[in-house]
Amino acid sequence: MSKEVQDDLSERLKSREHVDQLITHGKLVKALEIIEGREKKEGIEEIRWRIVENRYNNVKGEYEQVIEITDELTKEIDEIKEPIDQKEQQARKRIWIDILNEQVWALQMLGRGEEGLEKIEKGIKLLEELEEREEKDKKRKAYLLINKGNIYLTKGELDQTLECFEKSLAMSEEMGNKRLIAISLHKIGVIYHYKGELDQALECYEKSLVIREEVGNKYEIARSLNNIGLVYQMKGELDRGLEYFEKCLAMSEDVENKQEIANSLNNIGVIYQFKGELDHTLECFEKSLAMSKEIGNKNLIAETLLFIGGLHQELGESKVALNSFKQSLVKYEEIGNKPYMAFSIFHLINVSLDLEEIKQANDYLDNLQQINEQEESKQVNLQSRLAEALVLKMSKRRKNLAKAEEILEEIIKEEIIDHKFTIQALVNLSELLLEELLFTGEEEILKEVEEKVEKLSEIAKKQQSYILIAESYWLKAQLALVRLDLKEARNFLSHAQVIAEEKGLERLARKISSEHDQLLEQLDQWEELIAKDASITERVKVANLEELVGWMARRREIIIEEKEEEPIMLILVAESGLPIYSKQFGKTEKLQDMLISGFLTSINTFVQEAFHAPGMIRRIMHDEYTLSFELIDPILFCYVYEGQSYTAMKKLDKLISEVYESEVWSALEEVGKKGYKLKTREITQMEGVIGEIFITN
Repeated sequence: MSKEVQDDLSERLKSREHVDQLITHGKLVKALEIIEGREKKEGIEEIRWRIVENRYNNVKGEYEQVIEITDELTKEIDEIKEPIDQKEQQARKRIWIDILNEQVWALQMLGRGEEGLEKIEKGIKLLEELEEREEKDKKRKAYLLINKGNIYLTKGELDQTLECFEKSLAMSEEMGNKRLIAISLHKIGVIYHYKGELDQALECYEKSLVIREEVGNKYEIARSLNNIGLVYQMKGELDRGLEYFEKCLAMSEDVENKQEIANSLNNIGVIYQFKGELDHTLECFEKSLAMSKEIGNKNLIAETLLFIGGLHQELGESKVALNSFKQSLVKYEEIGNKPYMAFSIFHLINVSLDLEEIKQANDYLDNLQQINEQEESKQVNLQSRLAEALVLKMSKRRKNLAKAEEILEEIIKEEIIDHKFTIQALVNLSELLLEELLFTGEEEILKEVEEKVEKLSEIAKKQQSYILIAESYWLKAQLALVRLDLKEARNFLSHAQVIAEEKGLERLARKISSEHDQLLEQLDQWEELIAKDASITERVKVANLEELVGWMARRREIIIEEKEEEPIMLILVAESGLPIYSKQFGKTEKLQDMLISGFLTSINTFVQEAFHAPGMIRRIMHDEYTLSFELIDPILFCYVYEGQSYTAMKKLDKLISEVYESEVWSALEEVGKKGYKLKTREITQMEGVIGEIFITN
């Protein structure tokens, strides 16, 4: 390569356009090196460089610095002598628009949305004054529309938000600008995400991802991967969510984008939180917080502190949570973003109620209501009203409880602008109704509770949120108990556990399994309640319905004693009801002939129903023993044990999986259909698999 070519390449790699591209691709470290090492220019060219520098500051989260620089640039433009020709005059207007676009982004992140809207209108007016349009002018307007949509989004004005993003999309498609098409699609996905319409959100994110992969912008690919991960996280498909977050993390590390690395760590932490791996959760949050502090991004610091506070609150460490939420509020106050401050205050109200610090909760509520009066934001208004209902709900006065119920009913009936708050309102209203039901025992109130649970189930199914679907089934199971329909209750619990296990929601699956064990232990008690036609109040108390709804309202950790079951016996049964294989564990003297005969009788009463309901995991009690079943046609597997069912079922699943993949399965199929016993060689194969799972472990 000649010296002239090398010099030309060197200049281009230091150019303003190149730095702009580095920022667009999230390569902030390289961009900063050139920005800090460049020579200062004069006049308009220096202003253009400062705009690029502002773009860097916006991506980095230095929003106050952006406002400071844009104010300086405004003065500098005014001080430049009047342009001598029309072309220079037009160029100056375009520079103004570029300054405004960066300024609006910062104003939005600082919570100064109304000021940002004024700047956008000014930018659109300047664009209209341009006598000759350039291709870049359409791009400038598309960015103004995206920024306008962002502001409406923070205000909770979802219809206006969608209008802005759709206009931006149409303009981008007209230009054939793939990057802007992808941004607009991504933003439309965010609206659906807020509304809880997760399939539509996913569709938009995936379309955006395809285009971004064509363009090859790793920074923006990472953002798409992140949001796709968020959808799967909300659906409860944790392993898929984790897969996308880890891809996002790897890509962000590749371009050295510390903001997105910290963001990915937070989201990975939330996945571990759902899985119940809380040590990993805290580790992720703390790494994210350290990185956020290193780069000085106050928004990210505040957001991570909210995650940390939420984890401690769930663990019942309310004072630690309170401290984290206070620190988060301080950071948002430093930024001056009132809608974000409102979110921190909402968390502070919740944790103050946990601590039964009612005066403190009321003080925070006053602060939240002041922000609500100052901000024209549906989002803040929703949080303010929900917080008021939660505070009133703690009161023992009937008029306050009635007011809380009225507010929650209003929120549920409104158009959804943030589904998280709608669900919280629905669960808290159910809890209020249950308290009233316990006091009055009225059938009409029980019907109202059932209606609310059905609505929760409808929302869950619409979102395809498997966490919420499983929890809805759990609630329906407890309501079935109140209706004294024990069979239906057990079916709902089985459905709930299957969903939780299939989606990797181990912590939730353990809770549901523990509830099912408790129901089996209480069967005699429930039969007595049926025999004496117990009151609704008594049934609600035995069903622990209020405790379950209270857990869903506050999301506190339920401590389940971890205890391995003791294996007693494994039996394989053909459709005819004839045992084709059995294995006794431990001290065989515990298994008297009469007891084994009792097991077989219990199994026979279950066989026909099991073969007509394939795929369901069932369990029954016989004396102090639990029998868990799973049908893989034509064989019914039955595991007899003492103790908790969760680990027992895991072992049974593992056995079935390994047997199904082995040579012995074809023999089992034939035996199951014809009804004779296994041969010696096949028994030996079975013994090896069983020993590995039930004895060695």
